[in-house]
Amino acid sequence: MVAEGHTLIKLLALVDELYVAGKDEARIRGRPVEYSELVMFKVFIVMVLKRIKHFKTLHKFLAQNPTLRKACDLRALPDRRTLGRRLKFFSPLRPGTDPGLGDEAVGGGHR
Repeated sequence: MVAEGHTLIKLLALVDELYVAGKDEARIRGRPVEYSELVMFKVFIVMVLKRIKHFKTLHKFLAQNPTLRKACDLRALPDRRTLGRRLKFFSPLRPGTDPGLGDEAVGGGHR
């Protein structure tokens, strides 16, 4: 369980202060997006810093940490498939990007 004063909680609060939203593209088809890009960015940060490699594990981790869910601004816990779909299309995970991007953030970069 992640405590209120944990460094990760402080980092997510800092992301709130520094995040600048980009232009929203109009969606033509499908369900409206329930979780904003900022929320998914925070979930991605948690996934990288906690070195979680599977969306099922991420879902379980968020289910066990209500303080962290609140820090990520998750009103409700997304389904693990929602996490997988949204984070797969998140910019750092798109095809053609550096696969070691998250490794560098946690100090395990290839050098």
